[in-house]
Amino acid sequence: FPTRRSSDLLSQEILKLKGEIATLDSQITELEDGMKENEDMVAEATSIREKENTDYVAETAETKEALTALEKAITVLKGTELVQEQTHATMAVKKVMEVLPSRAQFSPDQVALISEFLSSAGTAKYAPQSNTVQGMLKDMYETFASNLESATATEAKNNRDFEDFIAVKTAEMKEDQALVAKKTSDKAEAESRLVDTQAMYDD
Repeated sequence: FPTRRSSDLLSQEILKLKGEIATLDSQITELEDGMKENEDMVAEATSIREKENTDYVAETAETKEALTALEKAITVLKGTELVQEQTHATMAVKKVMEVLPSRAQFSPDQVALISEFLSSAGTAKYAPQSNTVQGMLKDMYETFASNLESATATEAKNNRDFEDFIAVKTAEMKEDQALVAKKTSDKAEAESRLVDTQAMYDD
């Protein structure tokens, strides 16, 4: 600054610097609020994604176990003629019923068919019921296999969407951090100039 300036000019400069500092302070607060909001959004999205993945892993494990049991039961049912083979077949079907996911739905007729089949080994009713049960188990196998494929595709998409979202928010926060640093530096410089100008005005 020049060594001599009118008090009016110095007063105007003081007001200008105070206004600049107030504006920068407001902009910094706004940026920091935006960063906090982004951090909260990232935390919420991460929590949702973790829950989705946990559910997917559990559902996939159940479905794979059911598919394995269904495949074994279908194979065993195909060629059972002897009574001891029929016993193995009914045990395989029992295993299927034990490991089926809780979301699997059965009609009353299907429940009655399975119950009767499980008690028919070694009787004349076994063969026709076996064929009917085989058909039902094959349909279930195809449904579960399709559900597993669909769930895997959905999980992959959800994960891609999450990663894209995190990348965008991370970039936004880095940009805001750089702006906060720049505006904080500008504010410090303005505050330093205000101190000098205020001292000249006082003199």
